[in-house]
Amino acid sequence: MLRLAPKLAVDYLKAKGYNITWNWQEQLEEAHVKAFTVAKVTRADILETIREATVSAIENGTSEREFIKNLKPELQRLSWWGKQIVIDSKGNAEQVQLDSPRRLRTILRTNKITAYHVGRYAHQMENVDEQPYWQYVAVRDSRTRASHLALHCKMYRYDDPIWDTMYPPNDWGYRCRVRALSEFRLKQQGLKVSKSEGNIKTDWELAGVDKSTGEETHAKVSRFTTDKGTIKTGPGWNYNVGKSAVGSDIAIIRKLQQIQNRQLRQEVIQAINNSELRHQYFEKWVKENLGKQGASNRYITAGFVSENIAQAVNQIVGQELSQRVLVMSEKRLAHANSLKHHTGGVRLDDNEYASISRIIATPSLVVWDRKGSLIYFNKDKTIKVLVDVSGKEKLKPKEKLDVVINAYKLLNYKSVLAEISGENYKVLEGEP
Repeated sequence: MLRLAPKLAVDYLKAKGYNITWNWQEQLEEAHVKAFTVAKVTRADILETIREATVSAIENGTSEREFIKNLKPELQRLSWWGKQIVIDSKGNAEQVQLDSPRRLRTILRTNKITAYHVGRYAHQMENVDEQPYWQYVAVRDSRTRASHLALHCKMYRYDDPIWDTMYPPNDWGYRCRVRALSEFRLKQQGLKVSKSEGNIKTDWELAGVDKSTGEETHAKVSRFTTDKGTIKTGPGWNYNVGKSAVGSDIAIIRKLQQIQNRQLRQEVIQAINNSELRHQYFEKWVKENLGKQGASNRYITAGFVSENIAQAVNQIVGQELSQRVLVMSEKRLAHANSLKHHTGGVRLDDNEYASISRIIATPSLVVWDRKGSLIYFNKDKTIKVLVDVSGKEKLKPKEKLDVVINAYKLLNYKSVLAEISGENYKVLEGEP
């Protein structure tokens, strides 16, 4: 029995986009992490209704019975209930079972279990220094599949490749979980740590068939054999949902867990999950706020400081400065768009301002300015983005974050080379 999903799990669900699909196999594995979808739902209003009800039910601990009771009349109102003749995207007519109590129950359970394990994975990654050993735990009752008992009580380090595919859930109706143990608990319980490297076999299996065309979709599956039997991932489940959702960088996950502002945390998850969507959202925000009167200290996620860059900065200054999450405030955007920049010819155009998040994501060069800031350069080295890592910026809501303090055209790249040569700039990443 799953408890109410932790906040991070709910935030993960809220960060998902939408995707219209006809068959469930059209969106497999990591694609599910990025977008909420329900097979045969071809209207955005219906998909949004189901998604909002699902997130609300998981966030508030609503029972399956209550979830179905509340959602059924809404879907009936939208004419999306029972068996109907529906036209797919290719113009083919097909009689399909739209929503039903059984299907709604599956939707809720699947989203609940994936959200639960996203939150659990993030929490366990956050604590790997103290609890680096992960144990697979199956529910042993009459409903448990025999294959799942093959891993029951088996112990592997958190960074063992087995967790790339066997971290739950890895099939429909999955109830297994992973628990983390410390070195002390490991020895106390007399447990042995195994290694899976080289023993995981990958194959392809049929995931589904399009009834109208006969087209088959195949998906990767993994098999792993222990002294208790063989466990296999289901088609479409051959991945670690937690790792796909929040990444495997321990430092990032720890910072993510510390962010109290839930809206920002959802944006951060979205940035990890779906960078292109995040860039588009950042672009929209920039264009809405450029030239706006009465700029405030409110902000938006602009990107991340990588672990390598953060460690390099901390080593240079002799203390931990970088918060790793970069944001752009309305005031900083207004400053970058100031009259001073206009008259000096260094003001970026709207599209260049909107590209700041992309520059941070894939810089050609990153340097540390000994005056106290990080500088990111775009691919052509014609734009520089300065980041204040002091954490002193007064933001609303309050967070200790790295702030993008300026962005402008670079008129003379030779001046950058001179700063590097004179050791005023320290190269952290990329080539000058």
